[in-house]
Amino acid sequence: MAKIRKIVLLSNTEERELISVINLLKNKYTVKFETSVDSAVDYIEKKSDDIASVIIYKPSEIDNIKKLLDYMNESNTVIFAIPALVMTTEKTMKDDETFLGDPVIDIFDINTSEELLINKIERASQFLNSVSFSEFANMLRVLPSLIYLKDARGRYVFSSQYWHHLEHYDDPDWTIRGKTDMEIRKDTENAKKAYESDLQMIKDGNGRSYIIEVNEDGQHEFLQIIKEPLKYEDGRIRGIIALINNVTEQEELKRQLEKLSYTDNLTGIYNRAFFDNYITKITEDLLPLGIISGDCDNLKKINDRYGHMVGDEYIRMSVTLIKTILPEETIICRTGGDEFVVFLPGVEDDTVRRYVNILNGMDDVFSIMDQKLAMSFGAHTMTSLEEDIRACIATSDAEMYNCKKRKKQLYG
Repeated sequence: MAKIRKIVLLSNTEERELISVINLLKNKYTVKFETSVDSAVDYIEKKSDDIASVIIYKPSEIDNIKKLLDYMNESNTVIFAIPALVMTTEKTMKDDETFLGDPVIDIFDINTSEELLINKIERASQFLNSVSFSEFANMLRVLPSLIYLKDARGRYVFSSQYWHHLEHYDDPDWTIRGKTDMEIRKDTENAKKAYESDLQMIKDGNGRSYIIEVNEDGQHEFLQIIKEPLKYEDGRIRGIIALINNVTEQEELKRQLEKLSYTDNLTGIYNRAFFDNYITKITEDLLPLGIISGDCDNLKKINDRYGHMVGDEYIRMSVTLIKTILPEETIICRTGGDEFVVFLPGVEDDTVRRYVNILNGMDDVFSIMDQKLAMSFGAHTMTSLEEDIRACIATSDAEMYNCKKRKKQLYG
């Protein structure tokens, strides 16, 4: 049920003298009758959200009426305002007409019909609370965010700002109106994605929210884009409204924190948390996925003889060994004290095997104190998403432990 709005009726006469007007107003509004400026101001201050209009009867005869008008002018905003109307008589019309002007929108005779009276109140409210498009656009331009409108064909209708991501953004005679993203954006790849996303949203009526990474004009930025469809009352899509925020600082901080949470403090490679997350996100484009398991040999002896600080250096040296042999894009994870799992996306099994053979033949390359660095490696290549990634890693681990066992049998 719609809320019944209020009319504040201010008069220095008794209420019964205006009973006919009050009864007309009560057919649509709740009427609050006030006999003093102070009481009217107090009521408006408390109930401003519910007031449709303030009607002043014969203001020329009300003491201190300027206080009320000044208060309303100061309280009214360009977005929301309460209009004032003057009700008068033929005798006082001339004097009361001098009050026309903000916030007084109109003047009418006390004998005005109900239909005309209601119409004047509604039109006054609409007039005072309406903001022209240009006024509203100027308000939006002071915001740091970019706000834009598009039509149902994905063409710009309005944009609060022209950022440097656009062609001609600094040309005062250029307009974005009527153009698509592909016609105006420097980043053609993101422009095409944005245009296709818009057309899909116009088709399905679902909003979108995402972050894009942009490298243009020597600037590296992250932009958050929030889009919602604009609809007619019957549900048809009439266009798009969107908000773009520059979230570079927040996104870079987020990525730094994420990197810290996924980085092994001792070696600087990925940690167990990253490993656990990575194996849940294996996709077709990573296949074939080479998997290499590695483990330090004789770490316990190093720790017992030289202490854990030397043992830590032994582990760091093991990472150096792996990085020396494998490609730069290799994903190396430290999954335990001296245990490593390496992922090689898009690498065939024969190449993975070649890497493992090289790694297993590197025992005499590095040394610490009087101890040669020795590691054991095993491998497996995942070729289908039907395979269980954990089972593939277990196969790689088993081969690594067999290598370690063979070394122990040979060298003790």
